[in-house]
Amino acid sequence: MNWNGKRVIVTGAEGFIGSHLAKRLVKEGASVHALVKKGSSLWRIQDFLDRLIVLEADITDCDLLQSSIPRFKPQIVFHLAALVDVSRSWELIAPLVQTNIVGTINLLSVVKESPLDAFIHTSTSEEYGDAPSPIEETRRESPISPYSFSKLASTHFCQMAARTFDLPVTVVRLFPVYGPFQDSSMFIPSAIRDLLLKKEFKMSPGEQIREFTYVDDVVEAYLGVASCPEGRRELLNIGSGVAYKVKNVIEIIRRLIGGDTTVEVGALPIRKGEGSEIFCDNRRICELTGWSPTVSLEEGLRLTVEWYKAYYSSL
Repeated sequence: MNWNGKRVIVTGAEGFIGSHLAKRLVKEGASVHALVKKGSSLWRIQDFLDRLIVLEADITDCDLLQSSIPRFKPQIVFHLAALVDVSRSWELIAPLVQTNIVGTINLLSVVKESPLDAFIHTSTSEEYGDAPSPIEETRRESPISPYSFSKLASTHFCQMAARTFDLPVTVVRLFPVYGPFQDSSMFIPSAIRDLLLKKEFKMSPGEQIREFTYVDDVVEAYLGVASCPEGRRELLNIGSGVAYKVKNVIEIIRRLIGGDTTVEVGALPIRKGEGSEIFCDNRRICELTGWSPTVSLEEGLRLTVEWYKAYYSSL
């Protein structure tokens, strides 16, 4: 697709993946509206903020969305905004429903009359629960947390909207993503942070098998899906499909950082409901779009470690 001049909305553009996607779209010449939550930090997009049209709005505020988005007449919408919290807490249900379900309904409601070529909704591999791997898109979902339930409900709404109202919606289901700018509470950046700061990194036994996809490859997948009319009304896994033991991933990170670092394997329990082996079958997206990941885990971790070294040295 020629992105030059394309009218694009990226929700959650201030987030980890959203910021990488927005930056790439700007580089491609798109006219990017970055929908960011009011009061959120814009540090990830600060260096190209002057090339974005920033809209501060909460996707739970349908009136505000209605008053601002339709006049832009978006052609492509990348929906990444979400409340992400995998805690097993009943108190999270209400806010997760409001943001992830109602917010998604609001967004689709205000763009459905626009000249849409594509609406890309972001879902998560957590929706599958503890399914046997490699996981195909046809696998019945089994959410294991309020978060994965809320994301699955928003996925089903998007699929209904595509079928019933003939909207050009594609759902992309992300398996674990890593790279520069990721929140340090996540697994890979938390390990990098602790080891760079010479702290002892505590983890589970690390026998879980997972795949990890570098963020630049995920951005390429988003662009490929948006450029593929045959992908409308599809649900597509995005992931490398190559799995590793978690403890082996940490060992690569420790080797890349070097020096006197300590990892306490087995210091933490395995999270309740966590599957022992989770990785995707990505054949469908590869067949439809021609996409395939190009950054190896070793190279992606090297790039990520180098970024965090620069980041922490500047603090």
